[in-house]
Amino acid sequence: MVFLLLGSQVEMYRTIEQLREYSGLIDRPVPVAFTRSGERPSGVGLPAELDAAAQALVLLLSDKCATCRSIVASLDGAVPRDVVLVIEAEDPDQSAGLTMSYDLDPTRTIIDSTRHIGDALGINTTPVAIVVEEGRFTRATTVPSSRQLYALLESLRANRTIEVGGPSSLEVK
Repeated sequence: MVFLLLGSQVEMYRTIEQLREYSGLIDRPVPVAFTRSGERPSGVGLPAELDAAAQALVLLLSDKCATCRSIVASLDGAVPRDVVLVIEAEDPDQSAGLTMSYDLDPTRTIIDSTRHIGDALGINTTPVAIVVEEGRFTRATTVPSSRQLYALLESLRANRTIEVGGPSSLEVK
């Protein structure tokens, strides 16, 4: 009897997994094509410190995206030194409120009210992480959850220590 119950439970979990995969609920990152691969971050309006970074991560977020808000909330005000947040916003005042309500580091956060950075990169979706290695954009991927953000950060750190320069003025108008 126990064997039958355990077998039916395994089958139920397989069915749930298939449903999640079919409906797209599995949080697998997907590579994103962008137009500036191999170029320097300062060329699209990002801080010049990224041009000298051994490794860094640029995280494109939107103030209208629920997944983006959950990722920002998971940071709990502690933006890692190796991450620069770019928050795309139609209303810069509302995004400034988002930045303050989640206690984000203003030296690591860019409010992009004109979508200048996303447009320059050729990226129209959020949340997306763009990897910077040796001062150049190398690849981009979707970030479907905070778990995937931390997994990406850990994989980058496993290869080499990530350092980004000090504070700068990061507001894009």
